[in-house]
Amino acid sequence: MSLNELKINQSAKIMRITAGDELRDRLFSLGLSEGKKLLKINSTLGKNTVAIELERSCVILRSNEAEHIFVELN
Repeated sequence: MSLNELKINQSAKIMRITAGDELRDRLFSLGLSEGKKLLKINSTLGKNTVAIELERSCVILRSNEAEHIFVELN
């Protein structure tokens, strides 16, 4: 499932990132990589953005960025 499909307060492990090089580099610089565990904190009403907790940091992604991150529930 993609990160967008997680419900609020669900935790998951990143299994795969299918983004192009530029977006992959950006996500990596934010700390997102395969094997990392995260918690979905919130999303906007229109589901335009997704807020996640990753290693004691809060990261906010656009929905079109989050759709490239595939996760597995913990």
